[in-house]
Amino acid sequence: MISTLTFGQKKISGKYSNKFGEKIELKTDSTFTYNWQFDLASSWSKGKWSLKNDTIFFDVIPIMDTLKIVKNNKYSDSLILSSDQKPGLAKNIEFITNTLSSGGQNRQKPPKKLFIKNGKLFRLNENNEIDKKQHQQPGRNKKYKTYFYKTD
Repeated sequence: MISTLTFGQKKISGKYSNKFGEKIELKTDSTFTYNWQFDLASSWSKGKWSLKNDTIFFDVIPIMDTLKIVKNNKYSDSLILSSDQKPGLAKNIEFITNTLSSGGQNRQKPPKKLFIKNGKLFRLNENNEIDKKQHQQPGRNKKYKTYFYKTD
């Protein structure tokens, strides 16, 4: 027998997009990938998602690299956000380049939660109500609602 939670996750898992350059992939193993892109700027995040009633909650899990720092002939380590999706050892030049770039991990954070209604994922406002406002798409005169729609 399949549990309701497993059935629900399979039913809503998949790829979603909106009109603002955001994409979310909800995987059946309760992990997610979030991507945002506008012009030359971009961001990505990974983590776990959970379902409670009709609301999806997102928990971002940063992927970290270790940066070796040498100061006064003493070595120390520092954790920094990884530039790719694999933790590893970062070099100083890589850290500087990533800091200056227009893309990277968690530059644009995913929503903390989304409400599921009629197969769409809606943002919730500060009162936990569906955000019904239309927002202007960057570089365009047209306004759109911010919900995510399934693309697969």
